[in-house]
Amino acid sequence: MINIENAFLSKLIIHRVGNKVLEDGLTLSDELVSLSDAYLSSLGGPLLVPFGKEDLLYNFYHDTDVHLNVMHTRCKKIFNSPDDEFIGASVAAARELYELMQNPKLHGGEFWVAYFKGMVVDDEECDAVAFFLMDERKNFVKLYNKETKYAIEMQSGTDPSGFLSGCLICNTGIENGYIVSCTGKSKSLDLRLWMDNFMVLKQNIDSFYRTQMAMRMVKDFVMEKMPEEFETTRPDQAELLTKSMEFFKASNEFALKDFQGDVLQQPELKESFTHFAKQYSREQDLNMGENFPMNERAVKKMARHFKSVIKLDTNFHIYVHGRREWIERGFDEERKLNFYKTYFEKED
Repeated sequence: MINIENAFLSKLIIHRVGNKVLEDGLTLSDELVSLSDAYLSSLGGPLLVPFGKEDLLYNFYHDTDVHLNVMHTRCKKIFNSPDDEFIGASVAAARELYELMQNPKLHGGEFWVAYFKGMVVDDEECDAVAFFLMDERKNFVKLYNKETKYAIEMQSGTDPSGFLSGCLICNTGIENGYIVSCTGKSKSLDLRLWMDNFMVLKQNIDSFYRTQMAMRMVKDFVMEKMPEEFETTRPDQAELLTKSMEFFKASNEFALKDFQGDVLQQPELKESFTHFAKQYSREQDLNMGENFPMNERAVKKMARHFKSVIKLDTNFHIYVHGRREWIERGFDEERKLNFYKTYFEKED
């Protein structure tokens, strides 16, 4: 995860990148934004705040050689010589983004390129370069104190933490495509353009991602594969989800054999899961058979997807946390309705 706590902004340049197909135009700057150290400091924090909430990281990607990725090359030039290359690389990036703006639904805006120092990735301090697209301007009130009264003036400005798309590239892991964080409006066409076409990124395979994928694999097996191969009831699935979640919370490491032994137990379930894990690995291009350390943050984030809830068509929800044998499913012949019967020792 990227630690932004002590990072500070040292350079900033702003261009205007419109939507090319709408003929919005491209306006390029040839000088840095002139700001005092105090203003740079106050501006840098809000720009970085959204990245501090992101856990998934990425790397630059190219089919044959990551060094052929254009943005990877630009960032490398900036890191090698920030004083000489920063402005030129930002102009080239703005031109490229403009050429990609071929869909009328894409938003144009102010294209900010920033250089940060004091970033920390895995206990290693490094510099970072960030790219932002600001598409919205907001109104705000400016107050004036005029002796015996206040006067106000409505002005329009940009919220530095409210950017449409943003990518932060940290100067570490260069051979694997740097460490990159992306944030913005998650399912927007604009962010997809940035990740797939502008930056060209692939997932960084770290413990957070592996943990997340392992938990998704387990849930998919329980909820989708098991009903296809075995006679499975919703309470059975709920019980397995609960056991799986307990395993993930208690384990420091994910090992396929440990999960099968502790959670699945039955030989036929183990065999089915082994085949499912191999297929899942091929589809995701990720070896799920390898042991890896569990990421606590990923477990906490995925926990909401492991709620053992049976949703009924009458808007009733049954939360299953206890023993499987204390809940039964049946059919009422007189009412022609299904029912669940639960047992308990006492009410709270």
